[in-house]
Amino acid sequence: MNQDMSRPEPDVTPQADLAHPTHVGTNTDLERAVDYILDDCFFALGQAIGMRMTVDYDAVKFIRGHYRTKFLSAMREFGNRWSQDRQNVTGVAMMLGERATRYAGDRGSVDVESAMKAAADVERYCKLHSRRAARFGDPTAEGSQSRIAGYWCTDDDEP
Repeated sequence: MNQDMSRPEPDVTPQADLAHPTHVGTNTDLERAVDYILDDCFFALGQAIGMRMTVDYDAVKFIRGHYRTKFLSAMREFGNRWSQDRQNVTGVAMMLGERATRYAGDRGSVDVESAMKAAADVERYCKLHSRRAARFGDPTAEGSQSRIAGYWCTDDDEP
């Protein structure tokens, strides 16, 4: 118990639980894990954008809402693989930031249209990458479900 009553203890899911690849738990556990992952992705996205420009609030809402759905879907299907996937997922977040910055051009900030175009590029990239890995018999691939940063590209949007 926190002895200093002026500062409440933070409600944090233990790092070990979030990183454990087989920890699926309740829907609340998954949602907390996804929020943690999204925070990490936004940090990587911010690193990619740097001081070049800002990100409009509507773009942040779009990215968070769009990928929260995808990440939850991936975790429900594959479990929490964050400890194995973190490098790929944050790398793709950086790619998203670079693409969004490019689409924003001289506007000074990433707007929702730029974020949507960048998201489409990222999803197209990881789908193509996974198909190529499956075609060449990548031993780390998990069949047709294999995705670079699988959180980004789930089959919920396959034609």
